[in-house]
Amino acid sequence: MKYARAFDFSRPFFEQFGELQRSVPHCALMNVQTENSEYCNETDSVKDSYMAICTFYGERLFHTYWTAWSNDCFDCSYILKNDQCYDCQDLQDSYGCRSVYLGSKMVDSMFCIGSSDCVNCFMCVNLHHKSYYIRNKQYTKEEYFLELAKYDVSSHQSTERLKQELLKFSLSFPRRYAAMRNAENCVGDYVWSSKDIYRGFDVFEVEHGRYVYDSGGGKDFMDSTHAGIESELMYESHSVGKVYNTYFANFVQSTIDCEYVESCIGVQNIFGGVGLKKKQYCIFNMEYTKDEYEELRLKIIAHMQKTGEYGEFFSVDFSPFAYNETTAQQWYPKTKEEVLARGWKWRDELPGKYGHGTIAWDKVSDRISDINETMIAKVFSCNNCNKQYKIVKQEFAFYKAHTIPLPRQCPDCRFYDRLKLRNPRKLWHRQCMCERTGHASHTGRCANQFETTYTPDRPEIVYCEQCYQAEVV
Repeated sequence: MKYARAFDFSRPFFEQFGELQRSVPHCALMNVQTENSEYCNETDSVKDSYMAICTFYGERLFHTYWTAWSNDCFDCSYILKNDQCYDCQDLQDSYGCRSVYLGSKMVDSMFCIGSSDCVNCFMCVNLHHKSYYIRNKQYTKEEYFLELAKYDVSSHQSTERLKQELLKFSLSFPRRYAAMRNAENCVGDYVWSSKDIYRGFDVFEVEHGRYVYDSGGGKDFMDSTHAGIESELMYESHSVGKVYNTYFANFVQSTIDCEYVESCIGVQNIFGGVGLKKKQYCIFNMEYTKDEYEELRLKIIAHMQKTGEYGEFFSVDFSPFAYNETTAQQWYPKTKEEVLARGWKWRDELPGKYGHGTIAWDKVSDRISDINETMIAKVFSCNNCNKQYKIVKQEFAFYKAHTIPLPRQCPDCRFYDRLKLRNPRKLWHRQCMCERTGHASHTGRCANQFETTYTPDRPEIVYCEQCYQAEVV
């Protein structure tokens, strides 16, 4: 509150808000109810985790991104309600899986794509309600484990080769036009258990949302990202949770009836506030009576309408980050020249240490069975970007228990490799590619059209929902 200031009607709102924002101390990391979790950010109710980002309600999560209600998962992204999983992405309600992508209710399975409700499946695509399958071929339980033993999943080289074989194998199978499950009247991709979503990406359990990204748990969202969890009536907001009737917000938790707020927790009736906790009726961090607040708020809104500011989110100039160190570069990559031409910031040297590795990879066995705990003290260099990283004790124990070779890339590069398996957050209007005979819904090529994240020049076979369901086994 000591940073409070009166609003100056002779100046634009954002100019003054920017000054307030830069003067108030900010949290180094945004973690709520998090215990014994180093190097984590944007977490809530997380315990005993390490380098977990955008992670909620879980324990023992290492190198994860965008996970919820999961435990004992390593190198996973975009997962919900999983346990004992490694190198998985877009997986839900699963247990004991490794390198399984875009699936649900998978148990003790490895190297699978687009499958659900399967147990003990290996190198499979588009399987549903199956057990003991390898490369989409049925085996008895005894035959399955005998055949599985022929594959070396403890070797790094063998593991990488299996991943490439899986991707090539998957191209002969049709893909659903969008990754959706229990989604009613939705347009977008990776939408789960939601209703009435238009242009939503990575959305779960949301009702009535437009232009919603990385969000879940609530209803009536618009133009929001990394938002949700018990939220309602939210507009132009980023990284918020448990909010109600909150607009133009960044990094806030548990807010009610707020506008233009940043880094606030447990507040209500705040207009233009930064770093406030358990306060109400504040404008520019100055506290007012209820009547004073409501009168001044309306005057400031009228002022902002004259200056053309009201209804707009914070300018990119407010960001303390360079474009290429944010998730914007992740989804909408740009060159340094493109970024600087827009007047945005670019950082030439991103965080990381280089040139201080203590062991070369040619001195490390390809198989985890040949390695002991002395590797925990080593500093490794990424085979891709040369950045240094370490294998922590809990991580090493997990690799040993599950016969997983040591990763030879840094956590960032491992994440970006998984991200390459996902489509861009853009939509193209296309027609179903199905020309199969025997489908009751069409003769000749299927006439169904849809919005999809698969570009027309992609090699995948893209089907509408009806044709896809007719072809999966």
